[in-house]
Amino acid sequence: MLETRYDWRMFILPHLLHVGLLALTILALGRFVSGVWLKSPVTALTVAVVFSLLNFMIGWFLALLLWIPTILTLGLFLWFTSFFINTALLWLADKLLASFELKNTRALLLSSGAITIVSSAFNFVFVQHMRW
Repeated sequence: MLETRYDWRMFILPHLLHVGLLALTILALGRFVSGVWLKSPVTALTVAVVFSLLNFMIGWFLALLLWIPTILTLGLFLWFTSFFINTALLWLADKLLASFELKNTRALLLSSGAITIVSSAFNFVFVQHMRW
């Protein structure tokens, strides 16, 4: 009988890589999007950690709320679910952190779109195609 041993790196490493990629994305957004303000480069890492914790704590609840429109639109809304969740969580992270500011709605939507694209690409490459 084959014994399967749990390796903690299989769980921790993808999450650490995802937080690091989010931090780099937020740092790039702060550099290139005019409505995104970061106090320092360390703030990008703080925003990534807070965003990830918010996603872990309340992201599932928002996804559950968005299942009703997904069912009513026969699954078409599913394409936008992660974008709307990321928008809400990024707005909440903006309100929680004094060293991070989204100055207008355009900056919020562009940032949320960039985070959604980067997260989707990360999940496609690492979660779907990596065998840990």
